Amino acid sequence: MEYRVVSELDSIIFEIRDGISEVAEDFDSETKDLVSFLGVNDEHEYHSVMDSFILLEDTQLAKNEFCKVDFINESFGRLYLMFYGVLNSCYMQQQAILVISKKLNIEQNISEIKGVEVVAYRNDFSAHSPNRGRGKSEHSFMLDRLAMRQAKVKGYTANHETGDVFREANINSLISEWDLVLERQLALIAEKLLNKKHNNTP
Repeated sequence: MEYRVVSELDSIIFEIRDGISEVAEDFDSETKDLVSFLGVNDEHEYHSVMDSFILLEDTQLAKNEFCKVDFINESFGRLYLMFYGVLNSCYMQQQAILVISKKLNIEQNISEIKGVEVVAYRNDFSAHSPNRGRGKSEHSFMLDRLAMRQAKVKGYTANHETGDVFREANINSLISEWDLVLERQLALIAEKLLNKKHNNTP
């Protein structure tokens, strides 16, 4: 995986959180002033935004650990744990950045964020594997155990309404593609908040 992208994400998230913390100190930690600074409607939205930033930090820790996985020598049980965990971490990050963007009225890149491939693979193999789809289109996916040794999310469904469907992607490529999307969105958020902080500085 691209460690540069991971470290860059960590850096941007820290920069945003640190900037908000400095504003909190300037305002003597009055939540109502932070609500005004973020430009959200109320304290409820403020807490949603802050919780989402914390979630981004936490899930980055999980992704950083995934960078260290020994795909050849790890047990299959640990590989399942790591694959399921990192795919769901990316999904949680997607949801967190969508919440932040919505509350801060940042409309750029939303369709791209919603359509990221890593979340589609998460839904197939790490969330809705037994019951993908609805009604007559419901089908199931099976993750190829041996493919994990090759750093691949690979599998198939034999009960799709269109016939057999096969899916395959390199797990590191999926994460790296998502990281670039996330980095672009975080850069927009950082620009908005940190410029506002600078303009409000006496």
